[in-house]
Amino acid sequence: MPKTIKNLLLNYRDSIGALLVALKHPHVPMHSKMLIIIALAYALSPIDIIPDFIPILGYLDDAVIVPFLFYVAIHSIPQSVFYQCKQQAKKAFKKSIGFMALGILLAVLFWGFMALLLFILIKTILRIVAV
Repeated sequence: MPKTIKNLLLNYRDSIGALLVALKHPHVPMHSKMLIIIALAYALSPIDIIPDFIPILGYLDDAVIVPFLFYVAIHSIPQSVFYQCKQQAKKAFKKSIGFMALGILLAVLFWGFMALLLFILIKTILRIVAV
């Protein structure tokens, strides 16, 4: 992975972590906390303004709206406070490498289990239809 892409991804990860830390920070204004909650809720929500099944436009909102919401949320926080939150997030991520590996393992196992269930379901349906 090229260094610039790696730095971009690490910066993105640290910025999202800083937003999570900023939710608990006492010097972050209430309107900034509301913007952070809206940005995180929209990013994690399965409901989009433009449905994903619409070609090109469906994914355009994920590529434009989500980064814009994070940008607005980050810039609504005083920069000195955001820098402190970002440093705390970096420390937390360095300590949580084991938890991230465990989370990835659990996600892979979950999706593998779901694929197995889907395979069994399709196999059963085909067996019933073939009779």
